[in-house]
Parts: sequence; structure tokens; C-alpha cells
Amino acid sequence: MTSRTVSITSATDIGTILRLLRKETGLTQRDMAGLCNVSLPFLNQVEQGKPTAQIGKVLEVCRRYGIEVVFHLPAKPDGDEE
Repeated sequence: MTSRTVSITSATDIGTILRLLRKETGLTQRDMAGLCNVSLPFLNQVEQGKPTAQIGKVLEVCRRYGIEVVFHLPAKPDGDEE
């Protein structure tokens, strides 16, 4: 299976992607909420791009969808390395 890379700049972007992936699998929101161990209203709010959704729960939902969350950090000033 090949992966796809997308840039996220907002909670709306996360919701759009989660909704797309859920629909690609043919699952209802109720089914996916059960698989992710979150409430149906929570999943609905995330898919709608609620900016105040609990980050821990959102990351768990992403993990259940098979999404790897990766941060590309800028270089340290002056090229310092740890």
C-alpha cells in the first residue's frame, strides 16, 4: 500500500482528511467512532473541523485511521545540532 502525504494547516484540514478516509473505507461515523473508542458527537465535531477538540483524542483517532503524525521542524539557528 502506498502512502499519501498532505499538509495540514487547520483543524478543518484534519476533519476533511478523516472524513475522506472514513468514506474510502465505507464506514459510517457511528462505526468509526466505535472503532476509535470515541463518541459519535466527538467524531462528528472533529470531521467538522472543531478547533477546540482534545488533541490527545484527535491523535488517537488519527492513529486508528492509520495516520502517522510527523512534524518537520525548522533547522536550529546557527546550524546547531543536538
